[in-house]
Amino acid sequence: MSDLVEQRQNKLNELKRLGDAYPQPNLASRQSTVESLKMEGKQVTVAGRILLLRGHGKILFADLHDLTGKIQLFFEKNTLADKIDQTKLFDLGDIISATGIVFKTTAGETTIRVSDFQILAKNLRPLPEKFHGLTDVEERYRQRYVDLIVNPESREIFKTRSKILSTMRKFLDEHGFMEVETPILQPVYGGASAKPFVTHYNELNQNMYLRISDELYLKRLIVGGLEKVYEVSKDFRNEGVSRFHNPEFTQIEFYWAYVDYDELMRFTEQLVSTTIKTIKKSLTVSFQGKKLDFTPPFPRLTFRDAIFEKTKIDIDLIKTEQDFHKSLEIGNWKLDITGVVGLGAHFDALYKEYVRPYLIGPVFITDYPSEMIALAKRKADNPDKIASFQLLAMGTELLKAYNELNDPADQKARWQDEVALEKKGAETAMQMDDDYIRALEYGMPPTAGWGMGIDRFTQFLTDSPTIKDVILFPAMREENSSHVIASASEAISFGVGLASDKIIIGEIVELENHPNADKLHVLKINTGSEVLQIVCGAQNISVGDIVPVSLVGAQVFDEKNNSQVVKVAKLRGIESMGMLCSARELGLGPDHDGIYLLDKKLKESLGQPVNKFIKNKFVIRNF
Repeated sequence: MSDLVEQRQNKLNELKRLGDAYPQPNLASRQSTVESLKMEGKQVTVAGRILLLRGHGKILFADLHDLTGKIQLFFEKNTLADKIDQTKLFDLGDIISATGIVFKTTAGETTIRVSDFQILAKNLRPLPEKFHGLTDVEERYRQRYVDLIVNPESREIFKTRSKILSTMRKFLDEHGFMEVETPILQPVYGGASAKPFVTHYNELNQNMYLRISDELYLKRLIVGGLEKVYEVSKDFRNEGVSRFHNPEFTQIEFYWAYVDYDELMRFTEQLVSTTIKTIKKSLTVSFQGKKLDFTPPFPRLTFRDAIFEKTKIDIDLIKTEQDFHKSLEIGNWKLDITGVVGLGAHFDALYKEYVRPYLIGPVFITDYPSEMIALAKRKADNPDKIASFQLLAMGTELLKAYNELNDPADQKARWQDEVALEKKGAETAMQMDDDYIRALEYGMPPTAGWGMGIDRFTQFLTDSPTIKDVILFPAMREENSSHVIASASEAISFGVGLASDKIIIGEIVELENHPNADKLHVLKINTGSEVLQIVCGAQNISVGDIVPVSLVGAQVFDEKNNSQVVKVAKLRGIESMGMLCSARELGLGPDHDGIYLLDKKLKESLGQPVNKFIKNKFVIRNF
């Protein structure tokens, strides 16, 4: 126990000796700090957390914070008599209530002259002086409760998030939509192309899935006659974590019978612009140094034209995967399509790599190829396209919508195609849902549907660099997840890898998405003497992580003689001056894989060889 914690514990013990250390008064009628600022000359009662203390002999000033703001408290012996001695039990972070008359000091600051007070909860842990910052990013997410105490910026982000949701709910309610709830545990996952989380229902003795989308159940309600429905939901996709993705996320989906996607685009312009105007007080949004104007109408660009303008590849002329590969070769476009199955998935990979990152927007991208969305209705005048759109801003999708497929035979055929793709190795192909087909056979009116990720929209409206900033408790690796290397000789016995003195300790100080590659990051890594720029594909890394870094650029290893061939190269157009080291380069052997993170204690040793600390049995954490 640290000395500071022990001192605070002693004060708590004294409070217990004096009476109830954790009282439960009824303070429902108390005033907020903001209200109190307007009540000069009147008696008020406030409650909150002490975040500043200033003592001057027999008087004490304290800044009391609540959700609305802060107000200064003034404690003096003339008013409090012997109770003034209890202020000696105060520490920063304590939660108290105080009653007194509001007045202004000679300096003009509105203050409460305290006539009575009560310590409601003792803070036993010292608050950080500056909790936010590069070295404390992970702690901000992991200990969000502390972040919210000391960072008013974080509190404002989550107040904004709440206001976004209430504004959108109000808009939908006022336009006749009915809010509903659908199952989170589902026997068949569907409504999107994504990997699910799997669990087991003991009573039913069957596997269940955390939903990846609400779509199929909401459309069942359209079949049942609920013509305008929406849901604010938690959905789950067992996939990567990135600047714009979290496996558990919040979205709004709504479905509207008897309208088409053209009407939905106009409705989207109203909904999005109304929400932005409510939050920002204007239709201009600043995000990462760029300003975007959301004044309707938004520009429209077909998916085909968006790709053609950037690459000169006409996807309408491509009918097979072989044709697609030839088009890439002719245009000298480099595209990693490892594991990509299906023509639609190939188009999507090209779009996300070379087109979407450059769409600043806001812009509607419309009329996707029919292979890309198995639940969307084909266009009557062009069956190779689906009546669909996405709203793009700053190179990322804000929302997706389309005319819903209501032909049960066509839907079944589309899902059979998905099953065939799964057999070819497509990891995110959709499942056949026989009950949903049965629902369509009862007849579903022409319907348009819409979905928006609230986390990403909040990130955009609050100008937050990563989605973790707008999720109260984002997905994190286990706090104490670790692997201990017994000794350098044990590690090196598995293989040579890089020369160990060439792997040094670095700290990630900046992390951005690669502008030309959806799955890559551009990192700035402090090695003590210099800051290196490194292009990396690792997903679960954060600013503040301590990493093993090679001082050379992009590398290829010759497995026959364990030597290395080194060349510095541009990765998707950006030079990479080094690399993060994997288990192989660290010599961990065949039982370990992936990039390894170093213990944060090693921040004090930036630039030093990693092997020096392997010998000392320092912890290395895999993610």
